[in-house]
Amino acid sequence: MRMDKEKFLKSGLLEQYVLGLTDEEESREVERYAEAFPEIKAEIDGLRRAMDEYARHYASMPPEELKERVMQDVGGAVLSGRPGSRIGTWLARAVMALLIILCLSFYQSKVAADRQYQALDREYRAFQLECSRRQSESEKLLEIYAFLNHTQTQPVRLMSTGLAPDAEAIAYLNKEEGKVFVNPTHLPAPPPGKTYQIWADVKGEMISMGLIDGNSKEMQPANFIEGTESLNITLEPEGGSEEPTVAMLYVNSKV
Repeated sequence: MRMDKEKFLKSGLLEQYVLGLTDEEESREVERYAEAFPEIKAEIDGLRRAMDEYARHYASMPPEELKERVMQDVGGAVLSGRPGSRIGTWLARAVMALLIILCLSFYQSKVAADRQYQALDREYRAFQLECSRRQSESEKLLEIYAFLNHTQTQPVRLMSTGLAPDAEAIAYLNKEEGKVFVNPTHLPAPPPGKTYQIWADVKGEMISMGLIDGNSKEMQPANFIEGTESLNITLEPEGGSEEPTVAMLYVNSKV
């Protein structure tokens, strides 16, 4: 029965496969998993790179004095043909395999630590963005609150013209600061391809103050027009119009 991917990664077969210690059946099993899961193939490639790096790092020849000592303690046994020669050869290979396994284990730990660091870094960046967004929203709310409580802010209630009996909006004007905010809470949602547009009537001329998002229930800024005598909100094609569509005048009021 085949192991699942995560269990297979922890089985130790990959390290043995890279070291050439797996039998034929185990090797075929590793190769099947590598073909089925790209991340397992990448892990094998990474282990091989780590082993190559280890080999390059320790490829320098030992000092002559150490070489002579090893030849006396182990190599001599090999030349003499004593049974200890096989033990010495096996021991040397076992030590080298152990060192390589330790190196590979360190490499895997480093990869896992790098992945954890990257995940934490992504979470931290997302947290920073969320904090920035919340701070921006808080500053916007504080600005609106201060504006509404300003002594020179004048509320203007725009009432329905009959197209939509329950339609209503409130505009807040402050001539001293030259600002306007509109609350479109009681405007009906515009149909697809349409948007609301607010107009200032200045001596009989309709001047656009900007678009109003009828799908939002938040306070929205509009352009302040000096000398405004009345405020009017019409339903226009998406993107707005150069001139108001008088037949689609939803709400208005004198200032």
